[in-house]
Amino acid sequence: MPETIDLVIPNIVEFNLKRTLLDFDPGVEHDLVGHGTGLTDQCVFWSAENRVLVLPAGYSPEWLADVHAGLGVPVPPVVTPVARTGRLVHDLLNDDRALAALHTATDGARTVRFVSFGASPELYALAALLRSRGRDVRLDVADPEHYWACEYLESKLSCVDLASHLPGFRVPRGISVASWEQLEGAVTAIVGSGGRAVVKSMYGVGGYGSAVARQEADGTVRRFWQSLRREPFFGTFPLTVQEYVEHGGDCPAVDVLVGDGEEPRMEFSTLGVEGLRYRSLVMGPGVVDAGLEKRLGALGTAVHAYARSLGYRGWLTVDCLLGLDDELYVTEINARRSGAMHTISLADRWADDDPVVYTHDALPVRLPGGASYTRHVRPVFEDLWTRGVRAYPSTVRALTGHRPTLGIVVCAGSAAEAERIVDEAHRAVNAAPADDAAALPRPTAGSR
Repeated sequence: MPETIDLVIPNIVEFNLKRTLLDFDPGVEHDLVGHGTGLTDQCVFWSAENRVLVLPAGYSPEWLADVHAGLGVPVPPVVTPVARTGRLVHDLLNDDRALAALHTATDGARTVRFVSFGASPELYALAALLRSRGRDVRLDVADPEHYWACEYLESKLSCVDLASHLPGFRVPRGISVASWEQLEGAVTAIVGSGGRAVVKSMYGVGGYGSAVARQEADGTVRRFWQSLRREPFFGTFPLTVQEYVEHGGDCPAVDVLVGDGEEPRMEFSTLGVEGLRYRSLVMGPGVVDAGLEKRLGALGTAVHAYARSLGYRGWLTVDCLLGLDDELYVTEINARRSGAMHTISLADRWADDDPVVYTHDALPVRLPGGASYTRHVRPVFEDLWTRGVRAYPSTVRALTGHRPTLGIVVCAGSAAEAERIVDEAHRAVNAAPADDAAALPRPTAGSR
């Protein structure tokens, strides 16, 4: 056992459900648990060091073995708590068997480095428990006394504030409201002038908590009000009402690592969105125009310095829009690991050969009777792997959901090549015969 080991904890669900002021209805909570759990498998790419994985029940051992074979590393120990609530660390702390397995898996390591999705009260409790058992625990988030900074920066309200703190930090023009009467007035003022309004909860996640108000044929915004009634995220004020910024193409973003040093690490990417939901990401040399990358870099440096001054530590993301007016607008800050984390790790690993990484987290799978990793997905990727293509299925547990989806991440020489490989692998999976995996069509993407 090495002296230092990474404890990889994809606490996505509890991070997204920790808003004590929000009264989630069971349907929304079920959706958020399913959505967050489906993305947890991406954490296998987060660390290239000696590590232990904490994974929710339901992962595929075959997929785990295949991915690690493709990475050229052994499968690490996996600790899986009994799923009582879907909140991974909460369930771990309440499962003596899983805690004993975790203690055994880290036995002999003097230092345990956390590699987590983001700060949450349960994460600090787990750190305290391990310290009580003699471990030197290194957090990858802010210390408990600065937890408030994590919560503040994660809130959409921080973006409005930072526009007054940081030169060059621009947000869409808007109005902050604290009551239903104010909300109605603000929406009417913005939409009534011929525009569209984007209304945001302070703590939206996974597409929940954002809605677009536009004038309908009868002069009302009736559908907008109906959408608000269905979402508990809009039941707590304040809310922001912003002008809809017209933009073209994908949305630029910068991931920033805030550490103890004054120089930030920054990774630039572009995001593909459907409506208000993030779907895909591409990063690597040349993906972001040089001039835009310079502007994103200045923005990331300013946010890094401000976050660091508040005591924040760890990864954060600044998501933007490039308006048709060529202005760079910040839409939100995510004070946590983002969906770019597995691409950043893979880009580091294969930078010399395949510097561009493209990922799509929710490709629809439309096979009659459902899809299986071993029968329908693995054969497609085995063909790619034998030809040297660095492509990995990243969220295979979502194959069994109500609306089955598959995540794919690809390392390639260019964005166009990577996207082509993802597209062809996706089509090959959907073309798989339900009862004959051997007859799968071969993807035609070029290999490297």
